[in-house]
This record gives sequence, C-alpha cells and structure tokens, in this order.
Amino acid sequence: MKPFTLLRLVGFAAVAVARTEVMLPLYTAPGGATPEPDWQAAVDAIRNNPDMHFYVVINPNNGPRNTSFPGNPGSCNVWNEADNSDWIPHGCNKDWSTNVDILNQLPNVQTLGYVYTRYGDTASRSIAEIEEDIAECVSRTHPNFLTTTRTRHNSHPHSASGRAWRDENTWTGRGNISIHGIWFDETGISIGNRTEYTQLTDYARRVFDEKDPADRGLFSIVMNPGSNPDQDYEPHLFAMSDAVVVRETCWTEVGSVECPGNYVPFDVSTLAPGSGLPHDDALRPKSVVLVHQVRDPPAANNETLYEQIQGVVGLGLHSTYFTSAEWNVTTMLPASVGVVAEFLSRANNEAQGQGDGAKLV
Repeated sequence: MKPFTLLRLVGFAAVAVARTEVMLPLYTAPGGATPEPDWQAAVDAIRNNPDMHFYVVINPNNGPRNTSFPGNPGSCNVWNEADNSDWIPHGCNKDWSTNVDILNQLPNVQTLGYVYTRYGDTASRSIAEIEEDIAECVSRTHPNFLTTTRTRHNSHPHSASGRAWRDENTWTGRGNISIHGIWFDETGISIGNRTEYTQLTDYARRVFDEKDPADRGLFSIVMNPGSNPDQDYEPHLFAMSDAVVVRETCWTEVGSVECPGNYVPFDVSTLAPGSGLPHDDALRPKSVVLVHQVRDPPAANNETLYEQIQGVVGLGLHSTYFTSAEWNVTTMLPASVGVVAEFLSRANNEAQGQGDGAKLV
C-alpha cells in the first residue's frame, strides 16, 4: 500500500459515507511469482475499478501465523526444534510477501489481517491468544516474539529488533507486507461479550498507533459476527468498530450442498432492522453484508445480481461482497470479483446521478 496521508484518510472517510465499497475476504492462496488465477482476478478487479475502495482480508492460515509450507523454497521450517514451537517469522514465505506487496502498491486497497475469536468463548480461544495474532498482524518482529509476548500481553510488543513489515524478501526483491486493520471473525453478539471485545479493540488500536506514529489512526477494525448483534449490545459493538458484518449468508436455497446449515437465503428486499440491518438506521453506514453461493436457484445471472447490488447500495451500507462460490474463489460467474466490483461501481455512480447501470456485462 502506498503510504497513507491524512488527506487520503479524510477522502476515504468521505467516500465511505456516500458509497458502498468492496469488502473482499481474499481467502485464497496467492501463488508464487506468478499469482494464482483467483488472486490475480482480485488484483485485476482492484486495478480496473480505481473509484472503489477495497478492504482486502488477508488470511494465510486461519490467522497470520504459521504461513509457510515445507518443500517450498520460499518458506522456512514449520517446526522449530530449538524451542519446540511452531512459530514462523512472518515474511519468510515469499509467495505471500510477493503478492501482498502487490496489493499494498495499489492506492485503493486497505489490507486487513484475519483474526478469529470463537464468538467470545474465551475457553476455546483466550484473549491472550487473540492478542498474539493482533500483534503479529501489526508488527514484523523477531522470531522470539511469541514467547516474549505470552508473559506481557498488555505491554508494547514492538521491540527494538522488530520490523515494520515494509521491507521484506519477495521473489523479485523486497516488498511491503504491512497490514492496515484487523478483521475480527466469529465475533460474539451478546452484551456479555462487551468487556472482551472492548479489551481486544483497545489493544489493537494501541499497538497500531504505537507501531508507527506516522500511521496513527490510519487503520480499520471490522467485526464479523455474520448476523445482527443483540439490540442492547449493538451500539457498543458499532462504537468500538469501523464496520460490522450484520448479514453473512447464502444466495442459493438453504439445505443445498452448497448452503448447509441455518442460513437465510439472501434477498435485499427482505432486509429489515434487526434482521440483516442494524436496529438503529443511523448505523447503516457502518454495516456490511456478505453473500456467497450466488447460483441457481433462485435465478443467478447478471440482471438479478445487479438488482441485489443496487439494493444494497440504496440502503447506504458501508460495504459488501458477493461470490458465486466460497470466499476462496473469485473467478466463478456470475458473481466474479471483477463483475461484482464493476456492478458496485455502476450502482454507486447511478445512485449519485453519475451514470447508468442498465448496461450489464
């Protein structure tokens, strides 16, 4: 990512109020010096839609750590015999460093680091473990960082021997793999989760601010509960976040192989306060909807996809994303990343009286 400036941040803030941007969970392997097709398709969509801001969630391996593969000459060993740990200095996998650097060079990209939280169940995933992932997203540190932070979670983690992730080995030289926000997945939705997530978001903001004074405040915190938080918790969760995913669901019929479980098939016309939209309409500009498995039935084609995207834009939401498969696939039609980005751009422009969205690709 090109260095942020205050002017640029203000510009993005202004855009976010008026436009529905792209929230892209890029849960796919990048490939090496030649990117994999699903990764390259995302890069192409970003380049082809410079008017859209892309929040790109980077998820190497269910989080930021342990991202190397034995036998890959661009990686380092998964197991550290010296201290009997699985710590891997981030950046040693050149596939990731090369391709995240490409994203960071694009002026309309903001990279977010994936961190899962087990819906606030601290018995399944402790606050200390989550803070370690946050810290790894924030700073490229020395290999002993994991061990040292286990005994001092509330202190500043970025040691003098750490690095700012802006100068890492890639397949073509050196690159910038810095991360500019946190995507908290599996977020709890009840008022009983308030203390934990307040602690986690306070920690994230503090370590981001301490990492580099020049970047102070220039990052985003996105919460993904996948559904509406309880009404009494909603104002607190939104207050500690820059955006909240209030609906993550399938397009296709529930019970199909592609959409098992307790999903509510997506139809923008059925969204309502407390059911896919925040209870408080004033929180819509911080709300996100995500839709996967955009395939028949019901009819999934350019016309129906554009109609749904138009509807999301008309609601004044923060951002959205649609895909015809799972989050690791960006190339399947009709909802490829390129089509979705173009349709979002057209729908935004049409809503602002700047274009006509009737002509579809």
